[in-house]
Amino acid sequence: MVIPQTNFNPPFNITRASHLVLTAQDLPASRDFYTQVLGLLVSDEDANTIFLRGVEERGHHSLTLKKTAAEPTCECVGMHVFGEEDLDKAKFHFDQAGVPAKFIEVPFQTRTLRFLDAMGTPVELCATMQTKPRLHVEVNTHQGARALRMDHYQVLVPDVLAAARFYMDLGFRISDYIVVQGAGAVVGTFLYRKSNPWDIVFLHRSGPRFHHCGYVVESLYDIVRGLDTAGNIGFADRIEHGPGRHGHGHSYYVYLRDPDGHRTELLLPAIQVVDRYDEPVACMVDGKSNGNRWGFPPPKSWFEEASGFTGVEVKRPPFEGEPLTLETYLNTRQWRRAAQPLRQTA
Repeated sequence: MVIPQTNFNPPFNITRASHLVLTAQDLPASRDFYTQVLGLLVSDEDANTIFLRGVEERGHHSLTLKKTAAEPTCECVGMHVFGEEDLDKAKFHFDQAGVPAKFIEVPFQTRTLRFLDAMGTPVELCATMQTKPRLHVEVNTHQGARALRMDHYQVLVPDVLAAARFYMDLGFRISDYIVVQGAGAVVGTFLYRKSNPWDIVFLHRSGPRFHHCGYVVESLYDIVRGLDTAGNIGFADRIEHGPGRHGHGHSYYVYLRDPDGHRTELLLPAIQVVDRYDEPVACMVDGKSNGNRWGFPPPKSWFEEASGFTGVEVKRPPFEGEPLTLETYLNTRQWRRAAQPLRQTA
């Protein structure tokens, strides 16, 4: 097992994961979900499109929702580059490498370059977009979980090392990677450009498919506040998994599904990863034990269900494996409470 190496002199400078575009059949229901449960702010909207951002984000949008009559999909994921010259460098690099890339017009963004990565995932690069006021201190206007900012997204792919290699050639680094104990197969990679453990995560499954985006909240109370709001306004059944603590220990989390099935994670700020000597850490899994520090393992839907990318063919991997799901866990676990009498108290 050989982990790809980071190119510390990349051809252009990507700074972070920054935005994505989802399509929705019921735009008003999605608006309620993202504004009232997650607490995102509407930057602009019309009858067919809604642009949203977190309460501390200056950028005009981190999430765009577009109305559709077709199956809801993810149109693209987006990243910021450091400056306009990086877009020209990126176009030259992709042309030389034979990677499909073209400049497109996107509302509220300056020049935007759209390309397909090694797995076929559509990705946008932009240097700047219009700005809006940060409203993180306008607490009287906050709703739900009061999401601060978009942090990362996760994509299901049939070859996580090939996907990681593509981005590591562009300067990304691996913070953690998931290895199947005994088999040595790498089934997950966590890659970053900013100073926390992830901007884009790859998990081994049929793909490419969009698994989730993650929004950072300030505290566990904000997660509870968002879940309480979901329960009070009719979105209780959209809570899929959690709250819990990730197995590699970097953050608390909860996963929700929006009215069209797109998945979102709310998480607390993770650890800082900056220094070059902070090398990738292997996280071992065996398919038999719960990989979370606490909380139940994910349900089968978390492993199997994801949003397709618009117009992109999904390919199956050579193997898929059998991760421990919530359903299997509940069916097979020997509950200690059933085997031991309750402790008597005086």
